[in-house]
Amino acid sequence: MEDPARATASEKLRDGNPKPAGSPSPPPELETLLQDEVELVRFGSSSENCSSSITGSSRASSPLSEPDAHAIAYAYGGPAGHKVLHLQPTPEQWSDFPTLLSFARSLHAEADGCFKMVLPKELQEPLPEKDLVQNVPANAYRVRQINHRTFWQVSTVPSEGAFSSSEPDGELSGGVEEKFKKLKALFNKSKDKQMRNVRYRVDVPAWTAKQRREAGVPERSPIHPLAGDKLDKTKAIIPGIHTPYVYESAQHFGATFQLHAEDFRLSSLNHLYKGRKIWIVVPATAVDIAEAALNRKGKCSQFMRHRAEFFFPEKLQKMGIPYRIVDQRPGETIVILPDAYHEGFSTGYTLAEAKNYADPDWTTDTYQPCESSCQLATAIPAEFMRPLREGEERLDLCAGYNEVGSDEPSSPQQRREQGSHREEMMSADLQPAHALKRPTEHVLLEESASKHPRLD
Repeated sequence: MEDPARATASEKLRDGNPKPAGSPSPPPELETLLQDEVELVRFGSSSENCSSSITGSSRASSPLSEPDAHAIAYAYGGPAGHKVLHLQPTPEQWSDFPTLLSFARSLHAEADGCFKMVLPKELQEPLPEKDLVQNVPANAYRVRQINHRTFWQVSTVPSEGAFSSSEPDGELSGGVEEKFKKLKALFNKSKDKQMRNVRYRVDVPAWTAKQRREAGVPERSPIHPLAGDKLDKTKAIIPGIHTPYVYESAQHFGATFQLHAEDFRLSSLNHLYKGRKIWIVVPATAVDIAEAALNRKGKCSQFMRHRAEFFFPEKLQKMGIPYRIVDQRPGETIVILPDAYHEGFSTGYTLAEAKNYADPDWTTDTYQPCESSCQLATAIPAEFMRPLREGEERLDLCAGYNEVGSDEPSSPQQRREQGSHREEMMSADLQPAHALKRPTEHVLLEESASKHPRLD
């Protein structure tokens, strides 16, 4: 892929000595990197420059209030022209996420909008045995090309699907450019109709031991709980925001998630257990450029969720929007930084879990939440995210969930009815909405779409 257009000054720091083109290695192979491809840094109060032998760039390590006496290994990897930071922490360092986040920022991760963390081998656990799950609620996709054949609207449609973690990893070989071409061919083939066989299971609760076993992930989450999470002090505990959700795509290529930024300017963590996901991330440093090009013009902060659009790299480049392509493999966690727009797709069967994170400097003061007129049923009310007052009881929306299987509607019709009921509950004095979903996927209603015109 070609370098992003309109690269910012900070973006020019990387890729001075790019590695040969090709997809990044899966995490087990990272341990075999040549010694000159791994940088061991003394992370502390020193402000000495750290020169990466991979990128040939010089990056200053920011002074920190609490020096860490241990070295943090890191490297840069990814498709040619799109190398991003890969942290390779020890098990002890993995448990100190605030330190890892601060370290990544000291290496200018904001200029990429994201960074990777490789789960230490000692913390990797086998996936529990899971039989083929037949006819569970899942998203199908309907594809429509809009605005003179330049934009793809990919809306989700309630459906059902069969999922099994025994499926082989989906298309781990092949470069990202090849996968984008395959996805575009699939879109063209499915134009104005539902994509055949592609199913994506979203918002599977995964914060109790039983839920996690039935969702097919290890009992211990690598991304929950996280130290220093300011979300621990908000009014409500929201599924998928404060606690993990599991996301599972079936064996067919092409399950997508459309361009959006995280609600309430939060960071997000997505850990991949199986398969391969390819992401496009717009740097947080380019949010103004991106929103001007995407024609936000005073719309709510989640205007791209309403539009449900997928952008191929060449289109972003033509619009002058900087971006990074990230190739995620099993055992890797992608950390999306606040305000970074992102989208992506699975190359076959994938199994992942995700949650949000708020660092100590996080605030909702400058955030413009979704308004009720937006008709986005999954919008998170600002009241739920405010700081918990002294002596006030938290609103635990996770407590309303039953275990996986008994809580999930058994048919698309039941899912639609549950969504309607959830919307009524959300508008009724902000009472607990037990089935509140993480707002990453939604069905695009025609009446809602008419309120949010696309680009000219």
